[in-house]
Amino acid sequence: MRRPRLLFAVLMAALVAVPAIALAASTATTANSQVFQDATGEDPEAPDVTSITVSNDDTGLISFKIDVANRPSLTPDMLFLVFLDTVPGVGDADSLGADYALQLVAGSAALFKWNGTDDYDAAPSQASTSFTYEPTGPTIRVGAVDLGSPKTFGFVVIAVSGIVDDAAGDPDFTNAHTDVAPNAGGGLYRYEVKATVKLTAVGFTTSPKPARAGKAFSVGLAATQNTTGRLVKGGTVLCNATIAGTRLPVRAKRVRNGVATCVWRIPKTAKGKMVRGSVTLLVEGARLSRSFSAKIR
Repeated sequence: MRRPRLLFAVLMAALVAVPAIALAASTATTANSQVFQDATGEDPEAPDVTSITVSNDDTGLISFKIDVANRPSLTPDMLFLVFLDTVPGVGDADSLGADYALQLVAGSAALFKWNGTDDYDAAPSQASTSFTYEPTGPTIRVGAVDLGSPKTFGFVVIAVSGIVDDAAGDPDFTNAHTDVAPNAGGGLYRYEVKATVKLTAVGFTTSPKPARAGKAFSVGLAATQNTTGRLVKGGTVLCNATIAGTRLPVRAKRVRNGVATCVWRIPKTAKGKMVRGSVTLLVEGARLSRSFSAKIR
């Protein structure tokens, strides 16, 4: 079955009665896995969503395990949508303020992003988006980094069956059956992303080489962050340097382009001595340090 880019417009009627300001609570939490319950049996002919289990790992990969009571396989007439409100008050007002949406049809899962005006476009990165389907229903995965790295988000799940192609090859929802979780009036489920941040050093330099008396001396520590898979964007830098037991005052410290940098000025009288110290980067509770020593010329 040929699909348009995203099947939102034809499904908006199913969401009109759902107030975006209400929040549906989860009924169980284990570690960072939350189970969100949905009423059952609303439409016997629709995929009956019974619960959604949302979890994330330390890389920020978020999984939506959607339990469906009556659809042991993903057939061509079915569609699953997960609307994600990652920044309150910014997204599509016609789809509960959603900033992103995950779409699953037979054979493919894709991530879409609200363009801020009138449509959802394919998200810049699809690399983290995947799915599996078991007799109990689908699991759809997406990286938090591809959602703008939210700490919390609201979401709603829509399951549809009975979609056919019309004469032009476009999807026809005339006889489709839909289950919305939570039910109309239930608002949005809300999930908090929790991940243990880990930092990895990818570079460490001192400049100049060798250190020069009377000149500036800098140390740079480049690091990546596991929750984004990219160079760090910020953090706190701690700088320590001593010469013959005397601490040097820090002239500058910063994080720029993924590099934590400390700058000192070597006294003119320090020629022939050693400068020793360390640079430490702190990001969301994670700590990464490197030590250095250099002969002063």
